[in-house]
Amino acid sequence: MNEHSAFMSPTELARCLGISRRTLFRLVSAGRLPEPVRLTKRTVRWEWAAVQQWLSAKDNRRKRQGGGNG
Repeated sequence: MNEHSAFMSPTELARCLGISRRTLFRLVSAGRLPEPVRLTKRTVRWEWAAVQQWLSAKDNRRKRQGGGNG
């Protein structure tokens, strides 16, 4: 991802999280990842700020649960 970009493509986010694009969309469908922003009928992007917030919240939950893989 470009450090100045406010949005991440599915490929960029999947790479960042170390998962496949298919898994990325499965996690979104399951409500385990933030919803993307739909730019066109076929184009979605994730707001970098929302992803950072989600990762921070996930890290905080993990710490409260004693360092599990949650």
